[in-house]
Amino acid sequence: MTTQLHPNFYRCVTWVFSAILVLATIGYLWQGYGEGDWWTRDYIFSMLIPIAIAPLAVWLMFVPSQLEFSDSQIIIKFRFRPLYELSWSNLKYYGSGQSVFMIQFVGYGTFQIFPQAFHRSDWLLLKNFLSSTFPEKKASGYIGNRMFKWPRPKV
Repeated sequence: MTTQLHPNFYRCVTWVFSAILVLATIGYLWQGYGEGDWWTRDYIFSMLIPIAIAPLAVWLMFVPSQLEFSDSQIIIKFRFRPLYELSWSNLKYYGSGQSVFMIQFVGYGTFQIFPQAFHRSDWLLLKNFLSSTFPEKKASGYIGNRMFKWPRPKV
């Protein structure tokens, strides 16, 4: 049985826009109240640049246009990149990174996926599949886009 996960552009845009808005508001208040240096209207309008670019950049770079998995393989297709059909036998690590979910395969590197672009119930299907089928492959950390697992102490 194959499970398909369908990304939602509006969920992605809303989440990224909200994150930028929260960070900008914190920065505005911090700089205004803390340093007495309130942002000018032109500076505030310049925030339209990241608000316009960031959601689209996240959508294009971190949200696969095709994501489906079965008991034997996963199919991942990002825009402007080739289609990958990968066997679970080549799974090296998986886990959460900085605002992305990372899944690393032997010989293919790491795929970074923005999970907030998917409905939570759909995304949990993949996470639950990985945690129940491959608990030993869950990474304990990452450096950049490379994941690792701390060695367990011998008892």
